[in-house]
Amino acid sequence: MTAFSQYLPSAQPQSQLQPQQPVSIEIDGYAAKVNDQVITRGEVREAMAPLLPELYRQYKGPQLETELKRAFVSARNEIVERTLIMEAFKERGGAIPDQYVNDEIKRTINERFKGDKAMFEQVLSEQKKTREEYMEVIREQMAVGMMISEEVSRRARITPAQIRAEYERNKEIYFIPEKVKYSVIVLNKGATPEDQAVKKEEATKVRQRLIDGADFGETAKEVSEGSRAADGGSFPWMQPKDVREELRETLQTLPAGEISEIINTETQLYLVKVEARRQPGYKTFDEVRENIKNALTAKERERLKKRWIERLRDDHYIVLYD
Repeated sequence: MTAFSQYLPSAQPQSQLQPQQPVSIEIDGYAAKVNDQVITRGEVREAMAPLLPELYRQYKGPQLETELKRAFVSARNEIVERTLIMEAFKERGGAIPDQYVNDEIKRTINERFKGDKAMFEQVLSEQKKTREEYMEVIREQMAVGMMISEEVSRRARITPAQIRAEYERNKEIYFIPEKVKYSVIVLNKGATPEDQAVKKEEATKVRQRLIDGADFGETAKEVSEGSRAADGGSFPWMQPKDVREELRETLQTLPAGEISEIINTETQLYLVKVEARRQPGYKTFDEVRENIKNALTAKERERLKKRWIERLRDDHYIVLYD
């Protein structure tokens, strides 16, 4: 789905999209003014539309009113910001040829409607939008995208030194604690001394089978009475401190690949095999360098965009209406 296809309506029935309760935000009237361009409350309300069903689902009463007002302010700010960017685009003599717009619409039709132009036109009709109006929406979005790319994305440069410094400054984030992967065979001890003696003998025989080379997983599926028997008694990677207290000491000391002695608890007998261990340590710089770069780049883009929008606000006449 392209970034511009958000302006097409959802496939859900209109009755599912519209809240059943009255919305307290007025549709008519001014919401803002940028230079000579008026932004109406209806435009803001339209921009809020995708959020309304979820807001009405989550909130009621005064909290709903608060969330609606917050969503209104957020949507209005986004429209004001987009209008400012378009003003800057026009001041530079920018223009998006019809061919580029039509190419973008073709891509939307291919991606969202599998090339079905009739379905695309039907959706536009349901949204009460002409193709020309939709073209203008796309033209504006392309222009805004070009301006953001030029003023923000291309200027967001992060140096290797910044990436290394971020790694060293936050190294604790990349600490990997000790972990162990293990499997268990569980036998219930039984209620009477006679039952317990039988189970102890069974556990001893099972352990000998394992020492003689029997596959632990297959043996667990055959004899284990634990909840993970169907999985061969296998547990995922875990920190030793997070495992059952009865098994903790064994898992901290048992070498990988070896079979434990029989672990005797109040109600059960355990046989444990440590499949593998991961020693504690830090992820290497090479392992996390790209993630750090992406995070720093995103942060820098946000900083540059905020500074740019502030300059645009200072250079243009803006009025926000309550």
